[in-house]
Amino acid sequence: MRHGSPARHRRRALLSSLAATGLLGSLALTSGFAAEPGATTTRKPQEARLLDTLTVPAGTTEFGMPFGGLSGIDYDPRSGEYVAISDDRSENGKARFYTLRLPLDGAAFAGDRPALDGLTVLADTTAEPFAPKTVDPESIRWTPGARSVLWTSEGASSVGQPAFVREATTSGGYIRELPLPQAYAPVRSASGTLIAGVRNNQALEGLTLTPDGRTVATITENALVQDGPAAGLTTKSPSRLLLMNRRTGQPEAEHVYEVDPVSDAPTAPLPPPVGTYAADRGVSEILAVNRTDYLTVERSFASGVGFSIRLYWTSTIGATDVNGKEALSGTEKPMRKRLLYDFTTSGTDADNVEGITWGPRLPDGSRSLVLVTDDNFGFNGGVTKFHLLAVRGLERHDGR
Repeated sequence: MRHGSPARHRRRALLSSLAATGLLGSLALTSGFAAEPGATTTRKPQEARLLDTLTVPAGTTEFGMPFGGLSGIDYDPRSGEYVAISDDRSENGKARFYTLRLPLDGAAFAGDRPALDGLTVLADTTAEPFAPKTVDPESIRWTPGARSVLWTSEGASSVGQPAFVREATTSGGYIRELPLPQAYAPVRSASGTLIAGVRNNQALEGLTLTPDGRTVATITENALVQDGPAAGLTTKSPSRLLLMNRRTGQPEAEHVYEVDPVSDAPTAPLPPPVGTYAADRGVSEILAVNRTDYLTVERSFASGVGFSIRLYWTSTIGATDVNGKEALSGTEKPMRKRLLYDFTTSGTDADNVEGITWGPRLPDGSRSLVLVTDDNFGFNGGVTKFHLLAVRGLERHDGR
């Protein structure tokens, strides 16, 4: 079910003089990134800069549904169109994704809001829209040529609802499901305690395709229950990166990615109706650089403090392949990682970043990254933001 939009008058925003004068370099975080001995990455990340941020007012409605909950985004360089998925559990509106445009003017967004092209309702295996609370969409990617989309749902382990990776038509229809290994399935004891599988609300937040389109990669936000603890103030969490053959859907490899400890302790409770103190950290998205290297977004949150967002480069080179293991032993060698960008050093309130994609090439030849935030439909003051970053020393090797 797809809704087209009429042509929109686009108010042109003034470019920041900072972008023109190069003063945005003061926002840069340069990482050094000397490659470890034996590393075979063809390019190593060197620098990332925040160029611009576009904010969508809270409460915005498009096509009769709230425009919010954006948890994944992907860019098609051939059409210049983005696809963005909402994590609406079919409660505020139907489970859906949007197609939109974010044109650039030099090194900044060219307008003060995204240009919405359409809204597409996702269908369940029944060919009908998802019933309320039967799905939790989190990430989305175009397949090669933008012929279809791959997307994830976190499910709800608390009620036995499994996470999944599915393929859908561009009009939202169900095509197929890529089966996850048995280790990911929620398992409960006789008393109802979760003893194995993905943790509730800490499952498949991230999804990406390698540049050749052959491999689908997804990553758990925190460790599977049997693999280790969730991230804490002093505790890392061994998440799993799963690589699957896009054509067959079969697993090709799995690697351990260690999530850093929670950045801050909570200082105040969440607003009603929650009213509790909360703090967590996890991988909210992943983006392929090539067949071995990835970018990850680690999102840390503490009530009363807010969000801490960090962007890392990581690689499977040298990491233990744990494909087929029901549980980790703790002796596995995790993926190497390096900090590429930390929003807390930029002076910008990043908010709840949940999506990242490659954007168009910038005038100076560097690559752009576009990140999007989940506004949680206005809860706790959340708003939708699009962040534009420039990055050097990273190439997809697919001609873009």
